[in-house]
Formats: sequence, structure tokens, C-alpha cells
Amino acid sequence: MTSFHMQATIFTRAASLASAALRLSHTLSEGAAEGMLNMCQNIYELLRPAVRQRTEPYPEDLTGKVAIVTGGNAGIGFATAQQLARRGAHVVLACRDKARAEAAVQAIAHWTPALPGCGPKATATASASADHSPTGIRVESMDLDLGRLSSVRSFAEEWRRRGLPLHLLVCNAGVMAPLEKTLTSDGLEVQFQVNFLSHWLLTHLLLDHERERRREQQHATTLMAAATAAAAAAAAAGKTPKAAAAAGEAGKPCTSNCSGGGACGDAILDRKDGSCNPAAGAVRTPQSASSTRVVIVSSVVHRAGVLQWSDLLSQRSYEPYITYGLSKLATVIFAKELQRRLDRHPEYGLYDTAVAIHPGIVRTNLANGFFRTYTLSSVAGTPLEPLRGLWQRAWDKAGQVLLTSPAQAAERMLAACLAPPDQVAGKYLALGRVYSADA
Repeated sequence: MTSFHMQATIFTRAASLASAALRLSHTLSEGAAEGMLNMCQNIYELLRPAVRQRTEPYPEDLTGKVAIVTGGNAGIGFATAQQLARRGAHVVLACRDKARAEAAVQAIAHWTPALPGCGPKATATASASADHSPTGIRVESMDLDLGRLSSVRSFAEEWRRRGLPLHLLVCNAGVMAPLEKTLTSDGLEVQFQVNFLSHWLLTHLLLDHERERRREQQHATTLMAAATAAAAAAAAAGKTPKAAAAAGEAGKPCTSNCSGGGACGDAILDRKDGSCNPAAGAVRTPQSASSTRVVIVSSVVHRAGVLQWSDLLSQRSYEPYITYGLSKLATVIFAKELQRRLDRHPEYGLYDTAVAIHPGIVRTNLANGFFRTYTLSSVAGTPLEPLRGLWQRAWDKAGQVLLTSPAQAAERMLAACLAPPDQVAGKYLALGRVYSADA
């Protein structure tokens, strides 16, 4: 190797290290700034007069809406499920641990007050498939292990069999920075699969089932409307039932690939393949009753994920923090790409939306475990190991101040779940507002 080539190699490596250092510094500084913001917010919450009434964000009545929250038995998922349930939504906790999921169901159903003006009446008939509280809170659990792709497929198939609509999917469950590289039963790095890949598969399977359900529902509605109109016209004209049936042919739906399952009332024909598409120029403004929103929980740490982009499955090396960042970078790309596909194919669902959100650095088991075990993990087995114990005891106190609460994070989650589609579609939200992402 010539001297020039050696110098070029050294320069390239130095530039790469400098870029990595800058990216990590950006991520850490943003996290530190958020910690200070959380501290100020927590102090404000403590000092705020108890008599002051709290304004409920997005006080919408979600009666009739169905939501799935993965990992809804604890942390951000549990708090988000509570907020959705108290607004009247039928909430399904998709969890791996049956016992913890059932405990969460009971806690939400029996200890969560309904928001005034929201939810079904307390006297409403209870469904055998869901737990109801005396105030009408409706919540249940279903088995889902994101560490097994077969479990994801089984969950989606069970959902299809039940025939429930899907208005909201919150991809919340996750794994954060295990110290040792861990593989799932599918042979994939656990963070990449649980945080991203399984949620990607789950979303596409459920959206496919939801589109099929919409088509069947619209097809049945169109047939019923056509038959009713034909019968009414025949009765008015004094025609026989046979003539009425013939007249009903005019209202028979088409057999092409319509957004409404064959009902072409407001659609225009795509001359290239004969399929029907929604009218051109439609604007994504209202949250349609038949729309689905996918909310993917990401993290500020996604900014560090690009450092491992060339090694998606951590086959060459494993660093817990950066690998976690990679999985969260994938979730931001997930939201943007899903929205791009939805925009390209509005016939699938004109008002369907996807959004990624960093709900904050939150006091959850995941975050506390990360800060207590990952920090100073390198001193294990050295004379400095006693520092780990001191740090962990200090963190138990500091974390209460520096991290936001799950309840506060759930309020931010409501923006991703309930804000008008045109404000959040394909966006990355952080700390309650649209933010620039590294994707």
C-alpha cells in the first residue's frame, strides 16, 4: 500500500469516527435537554395548586372504535390504553404474559373512570369477549409474542376470524438494550425483531384483514340498498317481484377492486387496469369512521441507529445502545414508508394514516432497567464495581425527577392517536409536536 493510500485510509477512518462521535453527541445532548425539560415539568406538576382543574387533551368520544395496544400491560402502553378506554374505545391489550395482561385488564376495567360524555352507557349489554366495568369501560387481552413471527401470524388470523374492525393500532411493545446479544426463536436479534420487524408484519397482516372486512361490509350494504330501492320502486309502480329483481340489476355493485368493496358511487375508473379509485384530489382531513391509524412508538435514540445501518442483525458486532437505536430508526422509516404506500394506493383506505412518536424518556421498567444496568456496565468485575451500586441507588432517586411519568407520556400519545390525519400522517412526533427525524 502506498503512502497516499495509507493516508487516505487513516483520513477516512478518522472522518468516520468523528461522524460517529458527532451523532452520539447529538443524541446524548438531545436526551440530556429532554431530561432537564422533564425535571421542570415534574416540578411544575408538584407545585401546581391542587384545586386547579386539569384540561383533558383530546376529549373525544371513541365509542364504537376498536384499538389494539401491543405491550399494553405496563408502562406507556398501559397508560395509553387507559386513556383510550376512558374515552369509550374498545381496547385490546396484545401481550405476551397472560397473567400480567389479565391483571392490566382488571385494573383498567375496574379502576379507570370514564371521561364525562364518553363511552357507552353503564347499562349497555356486555360482550362475552370483553371485560366491562360498571361505567362501561371495555377492555380485553389477546396473546401476542413479538419474539415469534408465528405468534404474530396467529394473532392476525384470530383477529380476522373475530371480524372486529380496527381503528387504531399502537405498536408500543419493545425491548431495550439487553447487555448480551439475544436471538429470538426465529434467529433474529431480539430488539430488531420485537421493536420493528414483528410490528411491521403485524401491521400489514391486520391492514389486509381490515381492507377485506371493509370490502365485505360495503358489498353487503350496497346489495341491501339496491334491493331495498328496487323493491320500493316496484311497489310504487305496481311491478311484480320478478320485475323488481330485474330493476335491481342497476344497483348491483361492480366486481373490480374498489375501495368500498365494489361500490363505485364516488369513485373514478382507472383506465389502465379497470380498478376503481377514490375521486382525485380528495384531502385527508377528517378521521373517517372506517379509517385505521397506525402509531409506532420510536425514540430519540433513533439518531444513533445509523451507526449500525450496515449491520442490521448485529452479526459483526453488538453494542446494546446503538442496536436499540437501529431498531428505533427502523420504526421511523416504518411510519414514513407505510404512509407513502397508503398515499400511493388511496383505494385501500383514503384516511388511513401512520405516525411515529417519541413519547419522551419515561419512567418505565425498560428505561429504569437501562439506566441502572447499562450505565457503568463496563466496570463490572473491576475495582470500580462498587460505583455501580452507588449509581443505581442514586438513579432510583434521580429518575423520579429526570424522567417523565407514563401518564404524561400517554397524553403525548393521544396526539399521535387522535390528532387530525393531515397534521400527523407520515410524521415523527416528539414531546407533543412534529419534529425532524433522521430518516
